[in-house]
Amino acid sequence: MTKVFITGGSGALGKVLIKQLKTGSESYDVLSPSSKDCNILDFKNLESILKKYSPNIIIHLAAFVDTFGCENDIKKAIDVNVIGTANLVKLCSDINCTFVYISSEYVFSGEKGNYTTTDRLDPLNVYGKTKASSEYLVSTLPDYKIIRAPFIRKIYPKVFTNQYCSRYFIDEISEKIIKNIFFNYDNITHIASERMSLYDLYQKKGIEAKPILMPENHKNFIPKDTSLIDNSI
Repeated sequence: MTKVFITGGSGALGKVLIKQLKTGSESYDVLSPSSKDCNILDFKNLESILKKYSPNIIIHLAAFVDTFGCENDIKKAIDVNVIGTANLVKLCSDINCTFVYISSEYVFSGEKGNYTTTDRLDPLNVYGKTKASSEYLVSTLPDYKIIRAPFIRKIYPKVFTNQYCSRYFIDEISEKIIKNIFFNYDNITHIASERMSLYDLYQKKGIEAKPILMPENHKNFIPKDTSLIDNSI
């Protein structure tokens, strides 16, 4: 049986992925300890858990994903998003497993949109810079997958009409992520819907929200167009 180790399993995406891995047509042995039991910043603790479990696949979801929070707490962003990933990468090199890194469309600046997997990384904000840094670390491994799968975690009452993306809602993207982890052999994968504004995406889904423009003081660190060109299966 394939053994899958997941970090960040208590997050919104983690909970859905774990449920699908455990109840799907394929049978997987899934281990996803809490951050209390498995702190990715504690190298020795992490090493003990991984060597004992010896996973075939590591899916790294754990991250500090609050864009504003990362701007205000750079140390935490570096610790969680970079140092934690570096610990996993170092250990993975000794375990002989597939490392799957769930990254972000924010590794791009948003200047042009419709980014492909071969476009140069040029992050605009701290969150994007830490995710981009970790992508480079992950790419040192012999068997890795970087998946940029933008999705909407929660519904907001106000939505920008001048920020563009290619996001799915979380219930739509989870199955796509699992399918691409196991059956897509590309090192970098974009799982992306069609390009549209956040407001138009809400409208398409029949979700009521007040249309607003992105404030001027957000434009220095919030990308205006992070749409991706899909290469998923």
